[in-house]
Amino acid sequence: MMNTLSNQDRYLTSTPSTHQIQSLFDLVAHDNIASIETIQQRIAKCGLSLDDYRLRTMRTRLEEYKNKPIDIDAFTEIVREELLAVKKILSHQLVIPEWQEFCQIILKIFNEVDPNHSGRNANYIPVLRDADPEKWGVALCTVSGQRYSIGDVDVYHSIQSVSKPLSYAYALNKEGVDFTHQFVGTEPSGSPFNDLRLMPDRRPFNPSVNAGALMVAALIASGSPEKSARELTQDIMDFWFALSGESEVVNFSQETMESELSTAHNNFAIAYLLQGNKGLPRDVDLNKMIELYLSCCSIEMTSSMLSVAAATLANGGICPITGKQVLSAEIVKKTLAVMQFSGMYDNAGTFLFEVGLPAKSGVAGAVMAVVPNVMGFATFSPRLDTYGNSVRGVAFCHKLVDRFTFHMYDSLSGGRTGCKFDPRESQHNQKQRDLSDIRWALSYGDRYATKIYDLAMTTMVDICIADTDIELDVIKNVLEEIVGTKIARSELRDFALARQSKALAETVSPFDVTLKNLSSEKEALDDNGREIIFESVFRVACADGEVETEEYDMLLRISEALGIYAGIVDLEINRFKRKQAR
Repeated sequence: MMNTLSNQDRYLTSTPSTHQIQSLFDLVAHDNIASIETIQQRIAKCGLSLDDYRLRTMRTRLEEYKNKPIDIDAFTEIVREELLAVKKILSHQLVIPEWQEFCQIILKIFNEVDPNHSGRNANYIPVLRDADPEKWGVALCTVSGQRYSIGDVDVYHSIQSVSKPLSYAYALNKEGVDFTHQFVGTEPSGSPFNDLRLMPDRRPFNPSVNAGALMVAALIASGSPEKSARELTQDIMDFWFALSGESEVVNFSQETMESELSTAHNNFAIAYLLQGNKGLPRDVDLNKMIELYLSCCSIEMTSSMLSVAAATLANGGICPITGKQVLSAEIVKKTLAVMQFSGMYDNAGTFLFEVGLPAKSGVAGAVMAVVPNVMGFATFSPRLDTYGNSVRGVAFCHKLVDRFTFHMYDSLSGGRTGCKFDPRESQHNQKQRDLSDIRWALSYGDRYATKIYDLAMTTMVDICIADTDIELDVIKNVLEEIVGTKIARSELRDFALARQSKALAETVSPFDVTLKNLSSEKEALDDNGREIIFESVFRVACADGEVETEEYDMLLRISEALGIYAGIVDLEINRFKRKQAR
């Protein structure tokens, strides 16, 4: 009898590769037995939980195994229908694979920014003036759905101007690009957000200045004449709810709205100016427009929620928590462009220059930022600088791009970023690959690999001379790890004695000469070469189990000479301390 099974039937009845399933099972099992707890722990290490929408069938099936052991057969049945997602998660194949290490760096940056108490609360309405100025929180969410937060991330606060780019996105989605841009431009204004100036064609400069945000509100209001401003606000709140993962309630503050309205004299002036120049779309009621605009500013959310909304933008409009497409990629691109050139009030140009990320701030103390294709994050701290941006929020953004290759132009660095980390790649795997390449190239006498080897050896020997506690055997071991072959101790000793004799004969120490040499060579070294040199020296410095003050100072000077960010030294030391603690 002929086999009439369809291709789909064959896939459904076939058994996944035993070897691959076993490999996955080994990640969550001890002595060939797993449990709900061990599976949860492995998922948590990746930054996710069993609540992830990609694991809904797995989650349901695991309920049958409460307080019961899970063997390989049970595990296979539990994960069968979501096998690809399970493999990606358990094998650390998400956008940021070394999640726990990444979070440790975020925590360190958070703590570095925490002591900054400069700036002051916005004071034009009581609810902003009276907010606790010491609140400080950071939340982030990757395009893979990985989440991390620290501090006051669950404090509801009015989103204020953070609403503007998303109201613009909402208008684009409802009214289309052509009609929307008949009424609002896409140019940096170079002026304060509440300035009365318009473009020569009498349109507002962009959706982030008050004039532009008011015109966007007019577009939304005029498109639904049957709805009140409050009903339209609810529609936009539902939009924010979808952007932020549909897990936390979006609130509205009537108190904030009424306070905003009582002090909205400048906004009324802008509204009448718009009406008298370009004219309002569809002759919408001016008061309805203002009420909708101020109501959007009075929406209340948390940093945790805003980070997911930012991640939705980073993910091209698909919410990484629900998997739903909230916006089209085309609308997201336009929204991010507006955030990039106008999101940080009249300091937007400097922020773009130094940080290089699309971001939007609000005078309640929020900053929402996007790292395209990687993650979104949000900070909350009410103290503002003279531009109206959160002091701590801006400081966090600066430190973040100093550590990671997140600036939009880091990709143009030609491999010379100052050894910033790319969290999208496993740092361990990258280092192992780089060392393997160096060994292979050295064996053939490659000129560049030889330069790296010579610079590493010279720098390590000079540290040994400067710090008499370091022994040549330590350097020998480190060099052999790099080269992959044995090195004669006598050769290393002769080289060190020659350097020491030179130190006695000259007023300049070999270490200072090496620093000068490293500085002159750094332009010819890519990140891989710099990292190998620094990694070699670092291993020597901490060979005795600690990095003393003098060694730390030398490491800082070496990193400076190599063009490596000083923060990378601290990150390496913290990583070393965590390893020692384990």
